[in-house]
Amino acid sequence: YVIGYFLLYLVGTLTFSFVFYALLFFLLSKKNRDTVFRDIPQKYASKKIEDAEASALVQALHKTMLSEELYKDPNIKLGQVARKINIPPHKLSQLLNDNLGKSFALFINEYRIEEAKKLIRESEQFTLEAIGFEAGFSSRSTFYTAFKKCIGQTPAEFKKRFS
Repeated sequence: YVIGYFLLYLVGTLTFSFVFYALLFFLLSKKNRDTVFRDIPQKYASKKIEDAEASALVQALHKTMLSEELYKDPNIKLGQVARKINIPPHKLSQLLNDNLGKSFALFINEYRIEEAKKLIRESEQFTLEAIGFEAGFSSRSTFYTAFKKCIGQTPAEFKKRFS
């Protein structure tokens, strides 16, 4: 038993040393250094949306979101919004990620939170849960989580400021 235990310890130590030095040699060799540490190409680098076009698309997107209140639909999808402004879904995704620096979910939630803030300020008779549903959130927990993440306080804390 003692000899077997000692052999396992010895084999483990030797294996670790062998793997460690092999990786070290691999990473330090000039040929591999260039491939391991090369710059990762940026997403959409070859298909970047021009600034003038991006600006026009962002304006159209904001105008459509406000006029049609698409954010109030809890089941809204990227493809539906893209159809409304007549661009392919992948281009809308690229526009949001590259030009606005946010995901589709965050983009929609920001509109929903602005709507919820407006409803909290204007109406005293609705519960916070009803306000969340009216703003387009699909559940109470999603509403509270998104509100806290964007505003830094819960809807109840926000409501107390206006009561």
